[in-house]
Amino acid sequence: MAQRPPIVIVGVDGSDKSGHALRWAAEYTYRLSGVVHAITVWHQPVQFGYRVAVPDVELEKRARVSLDKVVDPVRAEFPQVDLKTRLLRGHVVDEFVGLTRQADLLVLGNQGHGALGGMMLGSVALKLVHSAHCPVTVVR
Repeated sequence: MAQRPPIVIVGVDGSDKSGHALRWAAEYTYRLSGVVHAITVWHQPVQFGYRVAVPDVELEKRARVSLDKVVDPVRAEFPQVDLKTRLLRGHVVDEFVGLTRQADLLVLGNQGHGALGGMMLGSVALKLVHSAHCPVTVVR
């Protein structure tokens, strides 16, 4: 029975750190002949208990632009890597925890576009390190 190629999931939020994580994953996956899934999770933001009045179609468009901004240079640098992209709507931690059930590795940047950028390890990355169903690599 043939073994399936390794599946590596990368959280992409448009930040430079997520770009470094994707580049690391592409190099790693190239050596293993695996598949990289670059994932951006978006949601309708809430401020002070109220939804921000931005249409979902606009938020999804912004998420796509953010994802492509990070993916395009990595795809150009590693054209031989099977690099797939996906947008998901939902809560970032819940979505990634679910995805890790079928992944061999989750790769994250150590800081993203969160409110507390000065933290050594972003709050989302920290939650995923503790909750993922597969190994997690945090790229600095």
